[in-house]
Amino acid sequence: MFRWILLLLFVVAVAAGLAVGALNPDSVTLDLAVARIALPLGALVLCALAVGTVCGLVLAWLLFVIPGKLKAARRRRADKESALPADPNA
Repeated sequence: MFRWILLLLFVVAVAAGLAVGALNPDSVTLDLAVARIALPLGALVLCALAVGTVCGLVLAWLLFVIPGKLKAARRRRADKESALPADPNA
């Protein structure tokens, strides 16, 4: 079921990309500090969307996933230490 949903999302994304590319064929020049890049407007929009998506996913991973895993590891370590039997020699 999950594969079918991913396949459907992939097909929708490809169709949207083709539509954006076909509806925006005009060439634009992206002037960077060290270079100029001439791209079709549709390609530039899709590249900006892809870069924004990747940046958002990386930030979400850094801000939510990693701290959650660290907190769970600390909690597991604390539970493990509290479950140890008392030292009879102490």
